[in-house]
Amino acid sequence: MIKALYEVSEDRYLSLEVSGHAEYGEYGKDLICASVSSIMFGLMNALDALDENVTIGQEENRIIIEDHSSCETVQNYFQLAITQMKTIEASYGDFIRVERK
Repeated sequence: MIKALYEVSEDRYLSLEVSGHAEYGEYGKDLICASVSSIMFGLMNALDALDENVTIGQEENRIIIEDHSSCETVQNYFQLAITQMKTIEASYGDFIRVERK
């Protein structure tokens, strides 16, 4: 299962951590994993292009993003990514969980 955990304080996203594997389809052909990967790599690329105070960590099967900025665009990107993953969760909740820490 993919787990997406996000942290919010005072109506601001502080972090987003995504880990795991959906196990919806065979490895390399899993549409849920591909969808979440696309969302996360798009988010990381967009945040990197902003050149704000954002920490991006990537390990095997785990991505952690922390916002240390006061940039509203960063907040909008976080909200968009979380909304996209919640949309996937609405249809495929056995394979992905999106939760607030």
